[in-house]
Amino acid sequence: MKCMLKNCTRFFLLVAFIALSFTRSHAQAKIAYVDMQQLVFSMPETKRAYDSLKLYEKELAKDGETLMKELQVKIAEFQKVEATLKPDMKDIKVQELQAAQNSLEQYKARAEQQLAAREQAMTGPIVAKAKKAVSDLAAEKGYVCVLDSSKDIIVTATCDDLLAQAKQKLGIK
Repeated sequence: MKCMLKNCTRFFLLVAFIALSFTRSHAQAKIAYVDMQQLVFSMPETKRAYDSLKLYEKELAKDGETLMKELQVKIAEFQKVEATLKPDMKDIKVQELQAAQNSLEQYKARAEQQLAAREQAMTGPIVAKAKKAVSDLAAEKGYVCVLDSSKDIIVTATCDDLLAQAKQKLGIK
């Protein structure tokens, strides 16, 4: 999500640069700012998305715990009979344990990827909706540039804050 907000900032800065480059009149361009991160996190869709992601993460963790318990059982069984095993059989059992350990690590990596993909899929449309609301608001109010104040930028008193108006446009109280 932070990556998308970073890309949003870059987009707005690029638009600002282009808009200011093409402004040939000596009239002062209207510039505003909005805290995109606060705007997105104040949207009800964001809370629902993250609640859903938490449930999905719990499901993935539960499956991971099952794999971990199975590995622990195999290790305990191996430790009970290790002293009585012949070297060849011991090597086979160690390889089986290593394979189970590798399987668990692969599951964890896949689970992280799946969670990140689901987060991207769920939050992408929310961020896009927020961007559109800010873009529409900027067009309505005649702003040539809207900066994202949730990033490291300097906001001066000559800029207008659009957060409250953007929230209103999105129906957020």
